[in-house]
Amino acid sequence: MVVWWSIGAGVHVEPHRHANEQIVWMLKGEMEFRLGTEQRVCGPGDVMVNPGGSKEHEAWCHKDTEVIDGAIVKRSYLISGSSILLWRLQFLLY
Repeated sequence: MVVWWSIGAGVHVEPHRHANEQIVWMLKGEMEFRLGTEQRVCGPGDVMVNPGGSKEHEAWCHKDTEVIDGAIVKRSYLISGSSILLWRLQFLLY
């Protein structure tokens, strides 16, 4: 899935986890990300990659911010008795 977010200054994205990989591309503003024990501030043009799995992460928006947020959703299919993993990119348009 790919989503464009417009987030106001002062917003805190609470700590959470999810199984899917996540990629956040900064378009404008400033966000401070924490991924596990690593923490850094990102601005326009920066990309944050969360490999997914067990790492807890959260974010703080220090300025009005716009990002493109992408997630890869894993789907399992059974074809001719073989289990094949396919990755499907899903798009949400707002």
